[in-house]
Amino acid sequence: MQDAPLHEWMGYDARSGYRKEYLLEDLRLEGRNSAANEPYACGESDANSLKERLYRCEDCFGLEMTCAACCMVSHQQSPLHIIRKWNGSSFERSSLKEIGLRVQLGHTNLKCLCPECGHIDFIVVHVNEIHRINIDFCGCDQRVSHWQQLLWCDWYPATIHFPKTACTRRVLKHFLILTWSSKVLGHEFYTTLERLTDNVGLNVPNSRYKAFMRIIRQFRHIRMMKQAGRGNVVGGIASTEPGGLAVQCPAYISIKFLYALFMALDANFRLKNHLRSSEAGDPGLHTGLAYFIPNRPYNSHILNNASQNDIRSCSGFKTLVHAETKFSNGLWATGVGLCLCAHHDFVRPVGIGDLQKSEQQVISLFYTLVELMLSNRYANMDYIFFSTITPLVLLSVVIFYNIACQWKLNLFKHMLELPDVIQIPIAAAIAAFLFAIPKFHAPAHEEKCSTPRSLNLMPGVGRTDGEGIEQNWAEMNQVANSTKEMGPGSWHDTLDDHFGHHNWRKLTGLGLSLRNKLLLALKEHRQQKEMFAEFEAAINASQRGKWLAMVLAWESDQAQSNPYLIMKTNLTEAQIRAAMAEEEKDAIVPGRVLPHETLPSAFMHLGFSIEETQRRMKADAELISSLSSDQEADLHHRHAGLHRQILRFRSIQNVYMPGIDEWVEQHIVNHSPHPEDIELWLPSTLNAQPRAAMCRHGIETIESELCKGQCRDTLDKIQRANTRACTLIDCINDKYRKLWKALLALIGEGDWATKLQLLSPRHIIGPHDSLEEESSSHSVRRAQDMQNGLGEGFRVLGDNSDAQLNHAARVEWAKACARSLRWEEEVLLLKEEM
Repeated sequence: MQDAPLHEWMGYDARSGYRKEYLLEDLRLEGRNSAANEPYACGESDANSLKERLYRCEDCFGLEMTCAACCMVSHQQSPLHIIRKWNGSSFERSSLKEIGLRVQLGHTNLKCLCPECGHIDFIVVHVNEIHRINIDFCGCDQRVSHWQQLLWCDWYPATIHFPKTACTRRVLKHFLILTWSSKVLGHEFYTTLERLTDNVGLNVPNSRYKAFMRIIRQFRHIRMMKQAGRGNVVGGIASTEPGGLAVQCPAYISIKFLYALFMALDANFRLKNHLRSSEAGDPGLHTGLAYFIPNRPYNSHILNNASQNDIRSCSGFKTLVHAETKFSNGLWATGVGLCLCAHHDFVRPVGIGDLQKSEQQVISLFYTLVELMLSNRYANMDYIFFSTITPLVLLSVVIFYNIACQWKLNLFKHMLELPDVIQIPIAAAIAAFLFAIPKFHAPAHEEKCSTPRSLNLMPGVGRTDGEGIEQNWAEMNQVANSTKEMGPGSWHDTLDDHFGHHNWRKLTGLGLSLRNKLLLALKEHRQQKEMFAEFEAAINASQRGKWLAMVLAWESDQAQSNPYLIMKTNLTEAQIRAAMAEEEKDAIVPGRVLPHETLPSAFMHLGFSIEETQRRMKADAELISSLSSDQEADLHHRHAGLHRQILRFRSIQNVYMPGIDEWVEQHIVNHSPHPEDIELWLPSTLNAQPRAAMCRHGIETIESELCKGQCRDTLDKIQRANTRACTLIDCINDKYRKLWKALLALIGEGDWATKLQLLSPRHIIGPHDSLEEESSSHSVRRAQDMQNGLGEGFRVLGDNSDAQLNHAARVEWAKACARSLRWEEEVLLLKEEM
C-alpha cells in the first residue's frame, strides 16, 4: 500500500485504517496527559513545595506543562511564544504578559539598573499571532534611542518616537515571500494574524494594520538598499544613482552583434491608481532609484508635450482605446508603461512610468492634465524608453513594441523634445535602432506593415518572440486590485518590490533557463538545417542564386521587392466591391432614381455575408449539446438576428429579382424553423432560364465577380493557414468549392477555371507534410500520373511556364532559410551568454 497511503490511512476492504487512532491522539493533546497526576516540583521552591502544572507553551518542543514561575523563567529569551493555561476542563488563551514576564531591551543579560517602562499597550506583530508585551527600555548610561533598542533585538518599530508597535523581521519576510508568490493582500494577511490571535474575535488587540503596512514599506526600502550594497559604499543612500536598486539582466556583457540590446515596450491599463492622496502626503521612498522613473522631470515633460497626437494609420491599432474611456475618471494613473529586456524578461532600471499622472495639488488641475493627456500616449513611452537606454553604450538595439509601426514614425523628432540628460545623438540612434513587432501581435497588423518587422525574418534576433512583457503583465495584474487604492508613493514602492522579486526569480533561474533553451535550440537547428538542405537540393541553382540576391537586397533596403510575399496581381473581394460601388455611383445620372437605397453590389455582399453567418451557425448548432446555458442563449439571440437579416434581404431581393417570392413558394422543399437552413436563392442557385427572367441591374454579373474575389481571398487564407489545422482547412475548402460551383453555374467554363481550379483534399498539403496516408485510389492515380510524367514530382522549379509556382516556391525557400538562420543565431546567442 505504499503507492496508496491515503487508502491505507482511511482503511480498505475489512481493515479499519488509522483514522480513529489519529482522532484519539488529537484529543489527547487537548488534555493535560500525565501532568494531571504528577505535581510539579518547582526549581525555585523547597523540596516540600509542589505546584500544579497549569501552563503549556504551544511553540516549545514536547508541550511540557509547568507552573507559572518556571514558564516565565524559561521564556526570558522567547517572549513571543504562545501560552495556554489549564482552567480545570480545557486550555484557554493566556500570555507571558499575564504571567508577569517583562522584556528588557538594551542588555544582553536582560538586566538594567535604570529600566524605562514602555507603552502599557505595546504590541509585537509576529508570524504566529499578535502579542501584547510588557517591555522595558534601557535607561542607564549605556542607553541608546528606543527605536535602536528595538532594532537590536530584531523588532522593527512603527514610529521613531515613543513606539508602541513593532514587527519581527520574521513576519516581515514571511509577508514579502507570501505576497510575491501568491499576491496576497496586506489586509488579508493582517486579518489572518488577528484570527490566529483569537479566532472568535473577542480578545484581539486594537488594529495596527496601518502601522504594519507602514513598516512593510520601510522594510522593503531598507532591504533594497542593503541588497544594492548602499550600506557599504561611500556616500551611502544619498549617492544612489537612478536605477541603482534594480536587479539587472547579467547577459549584456559583450560588444558583439550577438548581444544587441533587446528592448520590449508596452503599456498596461489594468495597473490603475485612484486619486487617494498626493506625493506630498504619501512620498515614494525610492521612486527613481529602482524601476520607476523620477517623478518631477517626467511630469514636467508630459505637461509640456501633451499636444502630440496618436497616429493610427495601421488597421487593428486599438491599444490605447481602453485608456480613453469613462473608466479613466478619478484616477491618479490610468496604468503604467514598461520597458524590459526582451530576451530574458528582466525589467529595466528606471524603465517604468505611470500614465496620465502629474504632481497636482488640486483635483481640478489633475483633471485638466487628464484631458490634455488623452490626446497622446507616445510622450510617456518616449520618456520611459530613453530614460532606461541612455546610460548604455549603444551598438544595436532591437525594439519590440506592438505598435512599433506607428511609434517609430516621429520618435526622433520627439527625442529632441526630451530633457538633455536623456537624449542621445540622432545619428547614433538611427544607426542603432531596429523596430520589431512581437510575434503574437504581428497578425493584427497589415501584411505590408508586419512583414518588414517580423521577428521570424529579422537577422540577428534568434528565436526571441518579444512577448515576455505580456507574461510579466499576467503576473503583475494579480496585484492590481490590492494597489489601486494606495497613495502614489506607496503604489510605486509596492510595485517596485514586486518587479524586483520578478527580476530576482529570473536571475536565480537564468542558468537552468539558458540550458533548457540551448538544448531545444540545438535540436531544432539541426532539424531545420537538414530540412533546408533537402529543400535547396530540389531548387535550380540559378534560380536559387536569384532568390538569395533578392533576400539580401531586401534585408539591406526594405523598399526593394519583398521575397517573403507573393505579389498579388488580382483584385480581392473588397477591392472589387469598392470598384463596383464607384461605377454604380458614376452611372447615376441627374434625375435618375435608384430602384433601392441599397446598391446592387451592396445587396449581393449582404447575401454573401448572410451565407457566411449561416455556415458558422450550422457549425455552432452541431455543438449545442455541449454548450453552457449562456452559450445556448447567445446562439438563440444570434438566430433572431439572422432571421431579421434574412427578412431585410428578402425585401431588397424583390426589387432586384422580381418574382422571387413566387419562385420560393413553388420550389421550397420543407419549411425549416432554423434561419441557418433557409435558402437565399442567389442568382447562381437558379437555372439559366429563371435567372434571365428575374435578375435585374446585372446582379448575376456582380455575383460572378464577387465570387472570383472571394475565391482568391479563400485561396490566400489556405496558403497562409497551418496545413495541420484540419478543421479550419476543411471549412475554408468547403467554402471555396461552393464558390467555384457558383461561378460554374453563372458563367460556365472559361479562362477563369485555369487560375481558379476546383480543389480536393489531396491538393492541400504543406511542403513538409507526409503523403503516406493517401487513400489507395489517390495513390493509384498518382502512380499513373508519374508514369505519364505528370504531377508535382515532375515540375521543375524555375520553369517560367508556371510563374505562380515559382513565386510560391521562392516564398517557402526564403522562409525555410530564415527559420534555419534564426535557430543558428539562437544557438550562438545562448552559447555566448552561458
